[in-house]
Amino acid sequence: MKLTKTSKIGILVVLCLTLLIWGINFLKGRDIFRTEKVFYARYKNVGGLTATTLVTLNGLKIGYVREIYFAEDLSGDLIVKIALHNNFPLPKGTTAQIASSDLLGSKVVKLNLGKAATLLHANDTLASQMEADIMQQVNEQIAPIKAKAERLIENMDSIVTATSKILNSDSQRNITESIRQVHLTMSNLENITATLNEVISGQKKNLTSTISNLSLISADFKNSSGKLGHMIDNFSTFSDSLKKLEINKTVEHLNGSVGSLKMILAKIDTANGTLGLLVNDPRLYQNINNSTENLNRLLVDFRLNPKRYVHFSAINLGRKTNGDNQNNPQDADNITYKVLLTSSQTSLSLKSPIFKGIEEVSEIKSDGYYYYFTAGDSSLDKVRIILNKAQGAFPEALLKCYKNGKEISLKNGLKMNKK
Repeated sequence: MKLTKTSKIGILVVLCLTLLIWGINFLKGRDIFRTEKVFYARYKNVGGLTATTLVTLNGLKIGYVREIYFAEDLSGDLIVKIALHNNFPLPKGTTAQIASSDLLGSKVVKLNLGKAATLLHANDTLASQMEADIMQQVNEQIAPIKAKAERLIENMDSIVTATSKILNSDSQRNITESIRQVHLTMSNLENITATLNEVISGQKKNLTSTISNLSLISADFKNSSGKLGHMIDNFSTFSDSLKKLEINKTVEHLNGSVGSLKMILAKIDTANGTLGLLVNDPRLYQNINNSTENLNRLLVDFRLNPKRYVHFSAINLGRKTNGDNQNNPQDADNITYKVLLTSSQTSLSLKSPIFKGIEEVSEIKSDGYYYYFTAGDSSLDKVRIILNKAQGAFPEALLKCYKNGKEISLKNGLKMNKK
């Protein structure tokens, strides 16, 4: 069958289109006559990677980058579509690393095989890696040198600054003065040396005489060696005599005394005997302490109220005594009670913290002493409440009774109140 002209033109057009499509794909690195497996890799930055970039495995070209586009989740990540025309199996864990193929910075995608037993399938996503480019590697190598150079420059600057401070005008004057002082010192040393030579020259005869005397002394010492030997023999005899003394018995007696002393101390420590009880029983100390406090209170009360403890029987010469007023029932109306807080040889401030909580404290000076009282009250119960409160701060506080402003015994005052 003979082809028509139109058929020939159609066949030619189809062949031209086929060659055009094949040529375009060939220029892109594609081979339309080979089967390809497609894999994907996700990167934050592709570092200038473009489509048609070679994909290699151990340096062998096995594919190319078909397409690069942004991820659909709008995160800004880039999806690289990798087409492999080699049927070499890729295990799981295989990574796609963007690296530089030459010094000019051309990019290539290197596949690093994983070690898993299972294999990847077409359209799976590979783990991604970025290899540092040449500039970054150079920067990493130069960065430590740069840091050291900066530190060296800073140190040099510090040294220059310190040197400039040292070599100012004042320092230069000080250095010049120091050199001058060293020169003067050396001159003085030369003078001292010269003087010493003169002294030695003038005293040469005396030195010779002194050396001669020393020689004579050594000769005398040599001649007296026999006497020294006799002295040593006498000392040896003395030491032998000392050795013969009964030192062991003395030491034994001393050990016995120490043992007896230990027994006595042990008995004291175990509270055996009066001394042991005195040392170990705290109640005995407390009783002695309480007795001392009670005795102190008794002495204070005896000093303030001697009539309570000493009674005199004398002829009544017409004077009225406290006993004369006991039969008058009206005397109870003029009786007041006060609390004597404390007494002191020096005056105390009425605003002192020791009187805190006690109202209306008054001071009375008598016989060289200062006495401090609370306010007076005719109610004995109220004054006793004040007394109980005051004894917390003043254990020696006492209750005092007064009639018409004069102190009377507490016993007579209580009798008057009962009447």
